[in-house]
Amino acid sequence: MRHRNRRVERTKNLDTSYNQHEPRTRAVIAALVLSAVVAALASSTGALAAGGTTVYVDNTTSACRDTGTGTQTQPFCTIGAANAKAVAGTMIQVAAGTYNEKITVKTSGTSTQPVVFTAAPGATVTMSNQASAFVISAKSWVTINGFNVTHESSYGIDLTTGSTNVTISNNHVSYSGTPASGLTKYGIRINGATDSVISGNTVDHNSDTGIAIVGSSQRIQVLNNESFANARGFERAAAGIRVASASDNVIAGNRSHDNEDSGVESYPGAVNTLIYNNVLYNNGDHGSDNFGTTNQRIISNTVYNNVTAGINVEGNSSGATIENNISVDNGIGSPRTHSDIRVEKGSTPGAVVDSNPVWLTVNDTLYIWNSTNYSTLAAFRAASGQGAHDIWADPKWRNMAADDFHLLWNSPAIDSA
Repeated sequence: MRHRNRRVERTKNLDTSYNQHEPRTRAVIAALVLSAVVAALASSTGALAAGGTTVYVDNTTSACRDTGTGTQTQPFCTIGAANAKAVAGTMIQVAAGTYNEKITVKTSGTSTQPVVFTAAPGATVTMSNQASAFVISAKSWVTINGFNVTHESSYGIDLTTGSTNVTISNNHVSYSGTPASGLTKYGIRINGATDSVISGNTVDHNSDTGIAIVGSSQRIQVLNNESFANARGFERAAAGIRVASASDNVIAGNRSHDNEDSGVESYPGAVNTLIYNNVLYNNGDHGSDNFGTTNQRIISNTVYNNVTAGINVEGNSSGATIENNISVDNGIGSPRTHSDIRVEKGSTPGAVVDSNPVWLTVNDTLYIWNSTNYSTLAAFRAASGQGAHDIWADPKWRNMAADDFHLLWNSPAIDSA
């Protein structure tokens, strides 16, 4: 972990919609096909199969009984009581209220009969002031959906060793851990899990990275989340999304902004990560930081106004593909690294940079290749042999000052690939 000494203070929560340019390369088409497959996986994992049983939890009614069966007329008082009696196919539906409980999931589901923990439709269900809200260890086919998880002393939601086919969706996770040395925690941790989906969550103001995929996790799909304002406070280290010592993962469709460190951070052991269609802006280090990784695919991302190099590949990170990204005004006047796209010495073997619209509104470094700075596209092409289809042009976002990245009808980024 490289610790630096800068913190980003902007914490506005913006509209999560955006419209990226429409790339047409085979790599991006393959990515979009994968996205459809992943969406189908999330849907099938998160849904309660026919024939399952719904039990109810409501701690606001005097009719609740933890010794009962969890019917609508006599619900359980606690989520823990429902968890203790769950079997494959059980949906635990929780009514609005505050539940100061730590739930260690008791049982696994199956592909057709998952175990589902969900907030009732339209209900705000808050879980707080415990070590974690949910811990899923060595379980499969489990869904955690729709909870407000806040002020937990450890990881807000912890998916850990031996778990598979778990969905964590539509939760709001904030203020996990404590911003002090030795006490910081991720909002959502995936540690040693496989074939799982983290989707539609809002993760903010945690004392370390918002969403972290670590510990030899494999084939984790991190989709359509918003991660912002995560910070340790005493040192610059908290990213929006972190991948380390984990392989074959997908980071797609996320907004990661105003974090203390990078928007998406890939560190040693993050092998074969696909990072596409994310919006990464106003972060305290890079938009996408790739350090000591191999075969990263960084495709069709919007990268804007990050403190240092927008898309960064360093630390002998070989085989990176950087294509179809819009990268604008990154590293302007940076105290550290500059440029919209940076591939350092030792990371150029196997690297491909092409079809990226890039733009600076003031004079600064546009590219870094093999540790040499280039201020123009032409100079970069001549020296590197890369960027044959890169474009130097204003992408014509609807409102760059307001971080509205929808493209205007005459944007040069449309069909630019």
